[in-house]
Amino acid sequence: MYVITYRLYATATTGEELPVTNQATAATTTEELAERYGEAWNSQDLEAIMELHADDCVFCAHAAGSPAAEGKDAVREAFAAYLAQLPDINFATRSLRCGDDYWVLESTMTGTVAQPLEVDDESVGALGAKVEVDCIDVIEVRDGLIASKDTYLDSLTMQQQLEAS
Repeated sequence: MYVITYRLYATATTGEELPVTNQATAATTTEELAERYGEAWNSQDLEAIMELHADDCVFCAHAAGSPAAEGKDAVREAFAAYLAQLPDINFATRSLRCGDDYWVLESTMTGTVAQPLEVDDESVGALGAKVEVDCIDVIEVRDGLIASKDTYLDSLTMQQQLEAS
């Protein structure tokens, strides 16, 4: 019996062999992946955000009127809508708990309304309104990529802030 082993390497100008890696799987720990993901969101970089998601990812915002998004295209569309509504969206970390295949982030989400938000088929939020709400993300990781993201927002506080504007 023959055993054939293949190695994939890039050769640096020094002649040294270096392993080739996929940027999305280069994170060696869940915590590093979580940090990269947070940086992408706080930079409002949709491409960097989506690069970290699996093709069959699922996103669910547990807030009034928010349907689940299944598959990378649907998740991209949902995230693009959030970034359009709150183009300066920011998540200030309060607590990050990581395991081998998940992380839970407690944060304060802030942003300025650039487009009205749809809540129960009603548009709320005047342009320029500021929001600041508690947020919890529960993220499942599979093969170094985000498989699912469940986001829980303080919807009542957010709606009160939007209606007050």
